[in-house]
Amino acid sequence: MVADGVGGAPAGHIASHLAVEQIEDYVTTRDHSAAPSSTLHDAVTLANDAINKRGRQDGSARGMATTVVACLLTKERVFVAHAGDSRAYLITPTEITRLTEDHSLVAELLSSGRITPEEARNHPYRHVITRALGIAVRTHVELGSYPWTHGHHLLLCTDGLTEPIADQTIYTVIVNEAGDLHRKCARLIALANAEGGLDNVTVVLAQHT
Repeated sequence: MVADGVGGAPAGHIASHLAVEQIEDYVTTRDHSAAPSSTLHDAVTLANDAINKRGRQDGSARGMATTVVACLLTKERVFVAHAGDSRAYLITPTEITRLTEDHSLVAELLSSGRITPEEARNHPYRHVITRALGIAVRTHVELGSYPWTHGHHLLLCTDGLTEPIADQTIYTVIVNEAGDLHRKCARLIALANAEGGLDNVTVVLAQHT
């Protein structure tokens, strides 16, 4: 999973830490006979509850929030839960596919045709997200399930990677460049920084073997 504290809100680092801690604890201690999507939904919902509770108890953390994208992997499928603008990608030998849609103001404007893709890239409100953990007492968690097989990669990342780096560049690094998963992650982070990325960059990469 990846969680990214919401910029402009207090204690984002605490919110992201709580999200990871709560989701990991729930998933690793649950009965694995439960449906993966249901497990993810419940885990993210509990994380949202924990973040809201901490905000009520600690005035300095009131209003804190975080994005989240979390996955459970089986041999046949990738199960995804997300809220915010951190992303999940599936990379096959022939293409890269984004599995998540950003929950952001700019994504909504783009989807409705009110701005162009070119305008979206430099929009002054491109960092305004419309859904995250901690924003509301109840948050709508978006769920998905996708097939994957031998040789496929799953990438989870923050917008610190996807703002300065095009999807095609991500695909090229993962599929065509030599090295293990750690080296590919380091290469993506280095490219984002070289392109002038101003945000924190978090990358998680898994491979179906």
